[in-house]
Amino acid sequence: MRQWEWYFLAGCKPDEKIVGKWKIDWILVQAEQNGDSDYADRETYASLFESDESYYQFNRDGSAVHHMEDGGGAVDVKGTWKKTADGNYLYEDEQGMSMEIWYVVSEDSLHVEWYSESPDEPYYNICYAYKRQ
Repeated sequence: MRQWEWYFLAGCKPDEKIVGKWKIDWILVQAEQNGDSDYADRETYASLFESDESYYQFNRDGSAVHHMEDGGGAVDVKGTWKKTADGNYLYEDEQGMSMEIWYVVSEDSLHVEWYSESPDEPYYNICYAYKRQ
């Protein structure tokens, strides 16, 4: 029996790659539009990193939680995710934040890119990579 037949007969479908718990693995920063990119280390770029206890949890039903901890406590921000027409994912949370997420097969990682909308920002581009926990 082929895999897709088994899922059809079982009445379910395979999980999307995004399903699971994810933590920041590495960050790539680019200060200027035409500048070089550098990997960010936790000491120099501490403000870009979350704590080691923070994570995203993407559930099979399309719900999500961004769990954030710092020295003062923890908070869970609820959200949702869905697969887009181009095969990426769109995450939106209850605070109005949204981001497009790319799944990178070769790394089994999720990537999120942020681009500055203002020349006064300290970085032009930041790429966050999350690894599965």
